[in-house]
Amino acid sequence: MDQKDLIIGWLKLYNLLNGTSYTVIDRPDEKERRLQDIDALCQDSSGNRLAAEHTLIQPFMGAKEDDARFLRTLADLEDNPALIVLGFTIHVSQPVASVPKGIQWDALRQDILNTLATALPSLPAGASQLNASSQGIIIPLAVWKNPVELSEVPTFKTGRIWPGDPGPDLILTALKAKVPKLARYYDAKKLLLLEKDAIAGTVESQFEKLPNNSETQSLLQQIDMIWGVNTAGTFSAPVIFSNDIWPTIRTKVGSLDLSTGKFWQRPN
Repeated sequence: MDQKDLIIGWLKLYNLLNGTSYTVIDRPDEKERRLQDIDALCQDSSGNRLAAEHTLIQPFMGAKEDDARFLRTLADLEDNPALIVLGFTIHVSQPVASVPKGIQWDALRQDILNTLATALPSLPAGASQLNASSQGIIIPLAVWKNPVELSEVPTFKTGRIWPGDPGPDLILTALKAKVPKLARYYDAKKLLLLEKDAIAGTVESQFEKLPNNSETQSLLQQIDMIWGVNTAGTFSAPVIFSNDIWPTIRTKVGSLDLSTGKFWQRPN
């Protein structure tokens, strides 16, 4: 989702959750990018101001680069007719970071296709392991082959094996980069908005692992609040989910459909 649209949509949800009336009145970072200013300055009907800075928190280190390689190789084979086996649903996953730099993606996709097309029909039901060889590397593939009912359509789906929680490094990097921008707005409430656009993992789990030391405390003391926003499903439906992360956690939880205005709030 575009950052401008995300901040506007999130602000509508924040207002509904908190009974406030903030709107974006300025985008300081667009005026002079070299000054590295905040993304949005907001104000409510009483003149109270809110300085907002947004950043995307990846579910693991290098997620965006790995997304690109996955989408151009294994993911591009979803429901490929050559990989549909009558009577079965098949799901194939590869480990994160299994596609190195410098590899010819189109050639790798074809080699994976050839490997799977040859092996899948004769694989037994259940879990299996395959190795796809291409350009001197081996891509380990985890296969789940499950029988379907007569009325069900056979499918071939893909995925990646999540490497696990990356720890606090991504959150700490975000704090170091974003807090100084917010700290300059002494006459406004200072908000850091952490976006997660992937299904795996949570921003909260990464935040909870921050070291409780003087560096972390110094950074947090310069801002007023941190909220998380989940946009993992907005490509298929324009619904965002959000909750507070600091100094309180999950005391306000809700969602907003940006197309219909449908609002949901978790009961206290």
